[in-house]
Amino acid sequence: MNIVNFNKKALAWALLPLIMLAGCSQKTSNGLTAASNLKKLGIEEKNLDRIDSLLATALINNWMAGATALVAVNGKVIYDKGFGFRDREYKALMRPTTEFRIASMTKPIVTAAALTLVEDGKLNLSDKVSKYIPEFANAQVLASFNEKDTSYTTVPANKEITIEDLMTHTSGIGYGFADKRLKLIYQKNKIPDLASADSIFVLDKMKALGKLPLGVQPDSKFYYGLGIDVLGAVIEVASGKKLDEYVTDRILKPLGMADTHFFLPGEKRFRLAVLYKELPSGRLERVAPITDGYNVNFPIAGARTYFSGGSGLSSTVEDYAKFLQMILNKGSFNGKQILKPETVAQMTSNQIGELNVGQNKFGLGFEITTAAGAKNGAKAGKLSWGGIFNTTFWIDPERKSIAILMTQVYPAIHKAQLFDQFEQLVNDALDR
Repeated sequence: MNIVNFNKKALAWALLPLIMLAGCSQKTSNGLTAASNLKKLGIEEKNLDRIDSLLATALINNWMAGATALVAVNGKVIYDKGFGFRDREYKALMRPTTEFRIASMTKPIVTAAALTLVEDGKLNLSDKVSKYIPEFANAQVLASFNEKDTSYTTVPANKEITIEDLMTHTSGIGYGFADKRLKLIYQKNKIPDLASADSIFVLDKMKALGKLPLGVQPDSKFYYGLGIDVLGAVIEVASGKKLDEYVTDRILKPLGMADTHFFLPGEKRFRLAVLYKELPSGRLERVAPITDGYNVNFPIAGARTYFSGGSGLSSTVEDYAKFLQMILNKGSFNGKQILKPETVAQMTSNQIGELNVGQNKFGLGFEITTAAGAKNGAKAGKLSWGGIFNTTFWIDPERKSIAILMTQVYPAIHKAQLFDQFEQLVNDALDR
């Protein structure tokens, strides 16, 4: 077992943040630019220093090996730093250009890509998924399940799943890691929960998924799962392009997100952060390349053929900020209109009716904070989501701000504590 020893010399390096303000041109009208004067934005630098202290403390406590964080207000970057190590064993330092497996932070980007097809008239939110993947017709829902032999009984679904159901996680399609019944069924049928390095294709796997039972009835609850992977396969059918090509052409390239990829180019493989796991003993351990059948190095290894719409992208904190700023700008960024304002309005308003995500709502790609669900100084209307490997973001329309924190830890015992404190400190800095 490879346990990391965090010596005093390493600690000294970890406490020296690598600071690099976003280097966008000052001439852009609604892109991201470095803030030249914090006081003009009403920001005191000493309040941002408290974020430094939090992240340094998290390093000392072994909550993570390293992190990058970015905060922007009115399109001006006020905080953009890397702390600690991308690879702690080799003392490779974390930088704002470090690549992270962003897992479910892929979902809002792929949802946005699908919505460009809606704008083009090639897709409708009310379309049945079976129009594009016939295997989803006549869906069945689990009624009983025998864990010993994975046999089950089903009842007919009460409706056909639509494109909107996929985007809002109300389709009844679940994740194996969240539902033990589905985990065993998916394993038996070789359906991956996450991105894969195997020589497989998303459309083939989603066709196979369409023949398997749903976990719950469609529209009965917010039920997190493989719906955006199915949406990625729909994009391939509706566009006639592979998902990576379509997402790059319609979202990544227009936004200038040159460091966001389904699989990292060879020259960027050494920018990928190492994935660690936090142990109850208070130590960090480097995660083995193959863990529970999952290849954690999928972005730099394997066949490079499985484009997971739900978890396949890797990105940097600075690249992802461009996507969030576009949403905050109602679809525009750096002089380009990526999505129509009315499309972004749909994405950022309640699309699940009386259903709930905890105390919050969900739009198309984003959780929407309600007054009842607001915490850590957040405002109602905050848009957010995160990734399983310990990455998170939010968009705050009222404060006209965005914030991102990326680490690579799974499982992460202190995830909630770190994220809550980060959010509180960012909001305090913007409000003081």
